[in-house]
Amino acid sequence: MRSTSLHRASGAAGRRRTRRTAPVAAVAAAVLALGTAGCGGGGASDTAAGSSSPPAATGSTSPPATGSSSAATPAHTTPAAPSGVRTEAAGDRCTVADLKMTLGRGDPGAGQVYYPLRFTNTSSHTCVLHGFPGVSLIQGDGSTTGTPAGREGARGGAVRLGPGRIAEADLHTLNQGVRGGSCWRTPTLLKAYPPGSKDAMTLAASRLVVCGGMFDVGAVH
Repeated sequence: MRSTSLHRASGAAGRRRTRRTAPVAAVAAAVLALGTAGCGGGGASDTAAGSSSPPAATGSTSPPATGSSSAATPAHTTPAAPSGVRTEAAGDRCTVADLKMTLGRGDPGAGQVYYPLRFTNTSSHTCVLHGFPGVSLIQGDGSTTGTPAGREGARGGAVRLGPGRIAEADLHTLNQGVRGGSCWRTPTLLKAYPPGSKDAMTLAASRLVVCGGMFDVGAVH
Protein backbone atom coordinates (compact mmCIF):
# COMPACT_ATOMS: atom_id res chain seq x y z
CA MET A 1 0.00 0.00 0.00
CA ARG A 2 2.80 2.32 0.93
CA SER A 3 4.72 1.58 -2.25
CA THR A 4 1.60 2.10 -4.28
CA SER A 5 1.01 5.51 -2.70
CA LEU A 6 4.58 6.49 -3.42
CA HIS A 7 4.21 5.37 -7.03
CA ARG A 8 1.05 7.49 -7.45
CA ALA A 9 2.66 10.50 -5.88
CA SER A 10 5.64 10.17 -8.17
CA GLY A 11 3.39 9.89 -11.21
CA ALA A 12 1.43 12.98 -10.22
CA ALA A 13 4.61 14.98 -9.74
CA GLY A 14 5.82 13.83 -13.15
CA ARG A 15 2.60 15.03 -14.76
CA ARG A 16 2.92 18.40 -13.05
CA ARG A 17 6.50 18.73 -14.33
CA THR A 18 5.29 17.79 -17.80
CA ARG A 19 2.58 20.48 -17.71
CA ARG A 20 5.08 23.09 -16.57
CA THR A 21 7.64 22.09 -19.18
CA ALA A 22 5.25 22.25 -22.14
CA PRO A 23 4.65 26.03 -22.01
CA VAL A 24 8.37 26.67 -21.66
CA ALA A 25 9.12 24.50 -24.65
CA ALA A 26 6.49 26.29 -26.68
CA VAL A 27 7.97 29.70 -25.82
CA ALA A 28 11.45 28.47 -26.70
CA ALA A 29 10.19 27.17 -30.02
CA ALA A 30 8.53 30.52 -30.76
CA VAL A 31 11.72 32.45 -29.93
CA LEU A 32 13.73 30.09 -32.14
CA ALA A 33 11.29 30.63 -35.00
CA LEU A 34 11.50 34.42 -34.69
CA GLY A 35 15.26 34.31 -34.68
CA THR A 36 15.28 32.16 -37.79
CA ALA A 37 12.89 34.50 -39.58
CA GLY A 38 15.01 37.52 -38.67
CA CYS A 39 18.18 35.98 -40.06
CA GLY A 40 16.47 34.95 -43.26
CA GLY A 41 14.91 38.44 -43.93
CA GLY A 42 18.03 40.58 -43.37
CA GLY A 43 18.31 41.63 -47.04
CA ALA A 44 14.72 42.88 -47.24
CA SER A 45 15.14 44.93 -44.07
CA ASP A 46 18.29 46.74 -45.44
CA THR A 47 16.49 47.58 -48.65
CA ALA A 48 13.58 49.17 -46.82
CA ALA A 49 15.92 51.25 -44.69
CA GLY A 50 17.66 52.50 -47.79
CA SER A 51 14.41 53.35 -49.54
CA SER A 52 13.25 55.43 -46.57
CA SER A 53 16.01 58.02 -47.24
CA PRO A 54 14.79 61.06 -49.25
CA PRO A 55 15.71 60.93 -52.96
CA ALA A 56 18.59 63.11 -54.10
CA ALA A 57 17.56 66.47 -55.58
CA THR A 58 17.73 66.72 -59.35
CA GLY A 59 18.40 69.76 -61.54
CA SER A 60 14.83 69.64 -62.83
CA THR A 61 13.44 70.55 -59.40
CA SER A 62 15.56 73.72 -58.98
CA PRO A 63 13.70 77.04 -59.53
CA PRO A 64 14.60 78.86 -62.76
CA ALA A 65 17.37 81.45 -62.37
CA THR A 66 16.32 85.07 -62.59
CA GLY A 67 18.15 88.01 -64.19
CA SER A 68 19.63 85.98 -67.02
CA SER A 69 21.19 87.90 -69.86
CA SER A 70 18.48 86.72 -72.24
CA ALA A 71 15.86 88.56 -70.15
CA ALA A 72 17.87 91.78 -69.72
CA THR A 73 16.34 94.98 -71.05
CA PRO A 74 18.36 96.25 -74.02
CA ALA A 75 20.31 99.46 -73.39
CA HIS A 76 18.69 102.63 -74.64
CA THR A 77 20.39 104.06 -77.71
CA THR A 78 19.94 107.46 -79.25
CA PRO A 79 18.69 107.14 -82.81
CA ALA A 80 21.00 108.54 -85.42
CA ALA A 81 19.89 111.48 -87.51
CA PRO A 82 18.47 110.45 -90.89
CA SER A 83 20.97 110.48 -93.71
CA GLY A 84 21.15 113.80 -95.52
CA VAL A 85 19.76 115.91 -92.64
CA ARG A 86 21.99 118.94 -92.01
CA THR A 87 22.41 120.25 -88.47
CA GLU A 88 23.04 123.86 -87.57
CA ALA A 89 26.30 123.05 -85.79
CA ALA A 90 27.82 120.98 -88.59
CA GLY A 91 26.20 121.78 -91.92
CA ASP A 92 24.58 125.22 -91.81
CA ARG A 93 27.18 127.42 -90.11
CA CYS A 94 28.48 130.22 -92.32
CA THR A 95 32.15 129.88 -93.15
CA VAL A 96 34.59 132.49 -94.45
CA ALA A 97 34.00 131.02 -97.94
CA ASP A 98 30.31 132.00 -97.65
CA LEU A 99 30.84 135.56 -96.41
CA LYS A 100 32.01 139.03 -97.33
CA MET A 101 32.90 141.39 -94.43
CA THR A 102 32.53 145.20 -94.46
CA LEU A 103 32.70 147.98 -91.85
CA GLY A 104 30.13 150.78 -91.75
CA ARG A 105 30.67 154.36 -90.56
CA GLY A 106 30.72 155.13 -86.87
CA ASP A 107 27.42 156.29 -85.34
CA PRO A 108 28.13 158.60 -82.36
CA GLY A 109 25.55 159.40 -79.69
CA ALA A 110 25.93 160.66 -76.11
CA GLY A 111 29.63 160.00 -76.18
CA GLN A 112 29.22 156.39 -77.42
CA VAL A 113 30.30 155.32 -80.91
CA TYR A 114 29.09 152.17 -82.68
CA TYR A 115 30.55 150.77 -85.91
CA PRO A 116 28.44 148.12 -87.69
CA LEU A 117 30.56 145.13 -88.72
CA ARG A 118 28.58 143.45 -91.51
CA PHE A 119 28.69 139.87 -92.81
CA THR A 120 27.01 139.29 -96.19
CA ASN A 121 26.15 135.78 -97.39
CA THR A 122 27.65 135.58 -100.87
CA SER A 123 26.92 131.86 -101.33
CA SER A 124 23.94 130.25 -103.08
CA HIS A 125 22.66 128.52 -99.91
CA THR A 126 21.32 129.61 -96.52
CA CYS A 127 23.76 129.51 -93.62
CA VAL A 128 23.73 130.40 -89.91
CA LEU A 129 25.69 132.79 -87.69
CA HIS A 130 25.30 132.58 -83.91
CA GLY A 131 27.21 134.40 -81.21
CA PHE A 132 30.16 136.77 -81.13
CA PRO A 133 32.84 137.32 -83.74
CA GLY A 134 36.42 137.61 -82.55
CA VAL A 135 37.82 141.04 -83.49
CA SER A 136 41.25 142.65 -83.20
CA LEU A 137 43.07 145.63 -84.81
CA ILE A 138 46.30 145.11 -86.75
CA GLN A 139 49.08 147.39 -87.95
CA GLY A 140 50.76 147.05 -91.32
CA ASP A 141 53.73 145.30 -89.72
CA GLY A 142 51.48 142.65 -88.18
CA SER A 143 51.54 144.00 -84.64
CA THR A 144 48.31 144.34 -82.65
CA THR A 145 46.82 147.68 -81.66
CA GLY A 146 45.38 147.71 -78.15
CA THR A 147 43.62 144.50 -77.08
CA PRO A 148 41.08 142.25 -78.83
CA ALA A 149 37.47 143.37 -78.51
CA GLY A 150 35.63 142.25 -75.38
CA ARG A 151 32.17 140.70 -75.57
CA GLU A 152 29.23 142.95 -74.82
CA GLY A 153 25.66 141.82 -74.09
CA ALA A 154 23.95 138.46 -74.52
CA ARG A 155 24.79 135.82 -77.11
CA GLY A 156 21.34 136.11 -78.66
CA GLY A 157 19.73 133.72 -81.07
CA ALA A 158 20.96 132.18 -84.29
CA VAL A 159 20.71 134.32 -87.43
CA ARG A 160 19.86 132.47 -90.64
CA LEU A 161 21.23 134.18 -93.69
CA GLY A 162 19.76 133.48 -97.09
CA PRO A 163 21.84 134.26 -100.18
CA GLY A 164 22.61 138.01 -100.27
CA ARG A 165 21.35 138.62 -96.70
CA ILE A 166 23.36 140.58 -94.08
CA ALA A 167 24.00 140.11 -90.36
CA GLU A 168 25.66 142.76 -88.19
CA ALA A 169 27.76 142.84 -85.03
CA ASP A 170 28.27 146.27 -83.39
CA LEU A 171 31.74 147.48 -82.42
CA HIS A 172 31.51 149.81 -79.41
CA THR A 173 33.96 152.55 -78.40
CA LEU A 174 33.84 156.10 -76.96
CA ASN A 175 34.19 159.60 -78.35
CA GLN A 176 37.53 161.17 -77.69
CA GLY A 177 37.51 163.06 -74.38
CA VAL A 178 34.66 161.13 -72.77
CA ARG A 179 37.08 159.02 -70.74
CA GLY A 180 40.47 160.67 -70.84
CA GLY A 181 41.93 162.22 -73.98
CA SER A 182 43.86 159.27 -75.38
CA CYS A 183 42.93 157.11 -78.36
CA TRP A 184 44.61 154.06 -79.80
CA ARG A 185 46.87 154.31 -82.79
CA THR A 186 44.86 154.15 -86.02
CA PRO A 187 44.90 150.55 -87.25
CA THR A 188 45.69 149.39 -90.77
CA LEU A 189 43.46 146.31 -90.74
CA LEU A 190 40.56 144.88 -88.80
CA LYS A 191 40.83 141.11 -88.32
CA ALA A 192 37.68 139.16 -87.48
CA TYR A 193 36.75 135.51 -86.92
CA PRO A 194 33.07 134.88 -87.79
CA PRO A 195 31.17 133.16 -84.94
CA GLY A 196 32.25 129.53 -84.63
CA SER A 197 35.02 129.86 -87.22
CA LYS A 198 38.74 129.15 -86.84
CA ASP A 199 39.50 131.09 -90.02
CA ALA A 200 39.82 134.87 -90.05
CA MET A 201 38.83 137.62 -92.46
CA THR A 202 40.48 141.06 -92.76
CA LEU A 203 39.51 144.47 -94.15
CA ALA A 204 40.94 147.98 -94.23
CA ALA A 205 40.10 149.85 -91.02
CA SER A 206 41.80 153.29 -91.25
CA ARG A 207 38.50 155.04 -90.36
CA LEU A 208 38.09 153.13 -87.07
CA VAL A 209 39.13 155.20 -84.06
CA VAL A 210 39.12 153.64 -80.58
CA CYS A 211 39.22 155.99 -77.60
CA GLY A 212 38.84 155.86 -73.82
CA GLY A 213 40.15 152.28 -73.65
CA MET A 214 36.70 151.02 -74.74
CA PHE A 215 36.61 148.37 -77.47
CA ASP A 216 33.77 145.80 -77.33
CA VAL A 217 31.76 143.74 -79.81
CA GLY A 218 28.16 142.52 -79.58
CA ALA A 219 26.64 139.30 -80.90
CA VAL A 220 25.48 139.08 -84.51
CA HIS A 221 21.88 140.09 -85.14
